[in-house]
Parts: sequence; structure tokens; C-alpha cells
Amino acid sequence: MPDGGGWAIIKALMKHIEQFDNCDVHWETEARSLLTDQQGRINGVQVRKANGLLENLYAPEVMLASGGFEGNREMLAKYIGPKTHELPLIAPGLKYNRGQGLNMALEIGADTAGSFDGFHSEMVDTRATKPDAVIWGHNYGIVVNENCERFYDEGKRHLFATFEMIALELWRDHQNKGYFITDDTIMKRFRPGWVFESTDQEPVQANSIPELAKKLGIDAAKLEKTVSEFNAACNDKPFDLMKLDGKATTDLKVNKSNWANPLDNAPYYAFPLETQLTFTYGGVKVNTDSQVVATNGAPIPGLWATGELTGLYYNGMLCPLNVLDMKLICV
Repeated sequence: MPDGGGWAIIKALMKHIEQFDNCDVHWETEARSLLTDQQGRINGVQVRKANGLLENLYAPEVMLASGGFEGNREMLAKYIGPKTHELPLIAPGLKYNRGQGLNMALEIGADTAGSFDGFHSEMVDTRATKPDAVIWGHNYGIVVNENCERFYDEGKRHLFATFEMIALELWRDHQNKGYFITDDTIMKRFRPGWVFESTDQEPVQANSIPELAKKLGIDAAKLEKTVSEFNAACNDKPFDLMKLDGKATTDLKVNKSNWANPLDNAPYYAFPLETQLTFTYGGVKVNTDSQVVATNGAPIPGLWATGELTGLYYNGMLCPLNVLDMKLICV
């Protein structure tokens, strides 16, 4: 994680860009459409200035790098569907990712790539005062909804193979309100460390499950029943966080396939969770040189695209995890 998040990256990039004498920065300027010559080559961008007037900016090449459409509620509803207007954004700057670069490219015949009905989301600490307060750790305890019910196999696969899908299910089917529950066994293993450190808040802590529920504002009897049933259903295989250990539950409505260690070592800990939207999947198609490709397969002269605007993902974010050395490799 960069110190200061995405805003720190933007400031560093702008500081670098401003060192070039031949570079003009147009602040508070919105790109509206691509300009073309008579043969269809891209030769600039029409923009709307802060005074509301349109202006043409000409250039021999145009690079689109405007992100996805997570800040455009109309496009979210159009491509992804109902309830997307209820999804909080994981960082404030995402409201500016309104899909304008995508719309501009589609207007002049660009092809598409990626899952337009898909998006990446993550579970975050609802108490956090900072952006991107992700709670990494559902593998290492249980996640319950506001009715204190488990709803997802927290040990189905490794952390970064499932963190997106459990977040999606929490938002889609459980009113986007949940809680991660664990005990001292896990906290001693991982804190201080990388699993819980994206939030700026300490976990809620209590010496019993009913006390923990009371602090969270949820039903104590229901949570105690869920935890007791989970503990009783755990098999006696060795608990090994470094592999799919087969330590599972049986005969529960939703079983846990791995790392099903009983939550019986006080104190107990919890994070209140909600799902937040990180980025969208659908975008323009590019070749390996980053040239935007038209619907007939030919590169569009003068037009390039990079980053999230290009359709990188289909049906999920690809993040394989090497659990032996805990290194994350994003492709």
C-alpha cells in the first residue's frame, strides 16, 4: 500500500508531469468527445471548461486513462443492474470515474472487453475514518450478517481467491451489513501484521461472545448460538493457515471447507463490515501496444488507452496467492 493511498500516487505523478516544459495541465476540464480528421484518425479532444464553454484541444495522439465508471450511477444501473446506487465507493476520488473515456471511445467505434456486468468490491470497516479500510481475514474466523447467520464458506479457497465474492454476496443478499468474528488464537498469529491493518480502527473486543454481540449492537443469543454450532461442527484435523488444511465443519447450513478452527479462546474480536465498490470491469479493447481496437479488429489511428478503462477482467479479479511466502501477485 502506498503511504497516503491513491491521492499520494496522483500527487507524485503530477509533480513529475509538471517538470516538463512542453506539458500543459488543464484543470477543471472535462473531456466530452474525441476529434477526428476526415479519414477517422483521432486528432484531439473536445472539452468543457470550468466556465461551461466547449473548446477543442488538438494533438497527434490521445491516450485515454480515465478509469472505470464506478462514479456514474446511470452506467452502473445500465450495465450491472439494480441496487448499484446503494454501493458506497471505497475511496472519495472514485466519484470522478464517470466512464467518460469509455463513452467517448464507444462513440467512434471502439470494441469492448471485460465483464460489463461485473465489478470488484471489498469488505471494509464501517467505523473507519480513512478510505480503503479493507478487512482482510474472513478465512481466519467467521463472517455473519445482521441476523448473526453465516452465509458464505469462509474457507472455500485462499483469501485473495474469495475476498471479492464474499463481499459481493454481503451486498447482494444480506443488506450490506455484516461482522467478522474471530478469537485470540488468530489475533496472536496475525497482529500486528498485514491481515487487519488496512483500517485505522482497533477491533471490537470482549471476553465473551454475548458481550461482543452487545458491543456490536446485534442479538447476543443468536450470535452465541451461531458460534456454538460452528465450534461443535469443526473436525479435529490440524489447523494450518499455510495451506488448504481440510479442517472443516459438517452438518451446518453453510459449511466451512478449510481453517474451521473453533472460536473458543477469549478474548473475542470483531469488525463491523460493509461492501464498497472498488472498480468496474467493462472497458475498451486494446492490443498489446495499448492501441484501442475498433469493432472490425483494426487499431484506431491516434487512440490509446490504459489502466482500468481497458477491459482487463472477466467474472472476477485474478489475484493468485502464494500462501507459502504470503506474497500477492496480481495479474
